[in-house]
Amino acid sequence: MLNFLIGYFIVINIIPMIIIYADITVNFKMSNQMLNFLYIVLTLIGGGIGIIMASQMFGYRRDEKAMTRTIPIIVILQIIIIFCVLAYRNNWQLINFRDFFITK
Repeated sequence: MLNFLIGYFIVINIIPMIIIYADITVNFKMSNQMLNFLYIVLTLIGGGIGIIMASQMFGYRRDEKAMTRTIPIIVILQIIIIFCVLAYRNNWQLINFRDFFITK
């Protein structure tokens, strides 16, 4: 199960990188609102880190609210939720990450 999740997050974070690279080089005929909606949907399903990394790597600067505020807020909320789930699984004690990744 852990291998599936790792593979899922790798693939779902590569997809926005490809889309942003293609948007820079090919110059899509898609409206800005549609691209912002696509980026927000990809962020909600786990690709927010890929969007942030691609915008930094390719110099993809968008001064719109979706890229500067919404996507980082969603990523931060997802990280907080992941830590809360890990803490709940560990009975709200100090999280020992070694127990999560080593199968017994």
